[in-house]
Amino acid sequence: MKKITTFLLALAMVFSLAACGSTANTDSGEDTRGNFVFGGHVGNVDPASGAYAWVGMRSGVMESLFKFDDSMNVQKNLVEDYSVSDDGLTWTIVLRDGVLFQSGNVMDAEAVKASLERTCSMQSRADKELNIASIAADGNTLKITTRKPNPVLPNCLCDPYSGIVDVKSLNEDGNATVGTGPFKLVEYVENDRLELDAFDDYWAGKPASKHVTIRANSDLDASTLALQKGELDACYGLPYDARDLFDGTSGFKISQAATSRVYKVYFNLEHEFTGDPNFRKAVCMAIDRDNYASVLVNGAGTPTKTTFPATTAFSDASMLTNVPDFDMDGAKALLAESGYVDADGDGFLDKDGKKVSLQIITYGRTGLPQTSQALQSALRQLGIDASFEQLDNTEDRGHAGTFDLSVYAEVTMPTGDSYSYMMNSYSTDGTNNFGRYSNAEVDQLLEKLSAEFDTDKRAEITKQIDQIVLSENSYCNIFHLNMYMAMKDTVEGLEQSPVDYYHINYKTCVK
Repeated sequence: MKKITTFLLALAMVFSLAACGSTANTDSGEDTRGNFVFGGHVGNVDPASGAYAWVGMRSGVMESLFKFDDSMNVQKNLVEDYSVSDDGLTWTIVLRDGVLFQSGNVMDAEAVKASLERTCSMQSRADKELNIASIAADGNTLKITTRKPNPVLPNCLCDPYSGIVDVKSLNEDGNATVGTGPFKLVEYVENDRLELDAFDDYWAGKPASKHVTIRANSDLDASTLALQKGELDACYGLPYDARDLFDGTSGFKISQAATSRVYKVYFNLEHEFTGDPNFRKAVCMAIDRDNYASVLVNGAGTPTKTTFPATTAFSDASMLTNVPDFDMDGAKALLAESGYVDADGDGFLDKDGKKVSLQIITYGRTGLPQTSQALQSALRQLGIDASFEQLDNTEDRGHAGTFDLSVYAEVTMPTGDSYSYMMNSYSTDGTNNFGRYSNAEVDQLLEKLSAEFDTDKRAEITKQIDQIVLSENSYCNIFHLNMYMAMKDTVEGLEQSPVDYYHINYKTCVK
């Protein structure tokens, strides 16, 4: 009986691997796993490299100590156990035993300490959110002491900037390319592709694909065609008008999830016209949230005034009584009441002898150019001369303040909590406070939120902050986005995550 059981278990393992057509030949020892070709974002995988930190995690090169499940709850990943001291300052984290970097070096507490310290020294957002005062390492035990109580430290240690890298294996340019994930980077061609080999000593199991190629999907029409022709096995970030080409179509399938990514308008509060609260309110009144969400992203948007999804404890639209609904006639009347008139009869408004002219900037993420063009059209209906410019990246212009309106997409719960987003976008010195928003009451509430451990109180403070900021029409939220991936129907181990950090994993393959 024992021999039969052993045989059946072995047979089950073979068929489990064969589900992706990627077994190692048990007779010859030949590795017959297949390759996987994915259309996605390409960039430096180093978690200290700003926005590109996401690439390292999405590609399966980097991992963080903790990760989110599909309900945005924090789960242990490279961690066995953890606890926090009574004063809320020191977190004791016991690391998972036997985890290796792709270099072959052991991931122990000293390695994690070096990784986190390096990232905090290079990335201001990581340093501010983690708020680490010191790290002590002993074997597999890590003790992180924060400058002040940080109730969401495990959440922050889920963020891609917290990806754990082998600092001993920096490349010649000083970039970190070696992580603990199932795939190791073997080639990076800027704006073109990533080439990844399976890391067969991966702690969770041998990867189902032998090699992964991630091709840049900068030309979305070309990526759509490449998937249709079978040149890609799967693709992320395709246009929403392309969704119907793959959903329910023979040979293809999609994976979709609601996310906290909000499409919004940043106003530059330091500029003449956008610094006027009534002018901003009129612009917000000209934005047809329902129509934008339905048409511009093919029904994949949920119209919203709130920053956080309605399904979360951080959202209460009933509090936003001063945030206007779509009302084009009302917007025109408000502008007229505020002294904006077409004094010279050229079809455009003037104020105090100056023509009202605005520049909208955005970048190429699906739905943003379309939203910007719709906004430009709405502004022209108001009599505002508006231009539109699409950039590869708007962050430099945002930090420099060289814009009037920026149509932007942001994940509002990158740590499964409200604080990270609000601190970066709403605080006076926030990393992503492109509009130069500043409110002393909001700064005080953010300081209170940063140290509050009670989850119900955190939700109430969050809603209070959102009410203040949005009632000033300093930002205009438009819709939350459902993200999707399209793929061949033979793809396994690839699903769209609500948090949008996780793409390629050790189960990803094509049969």
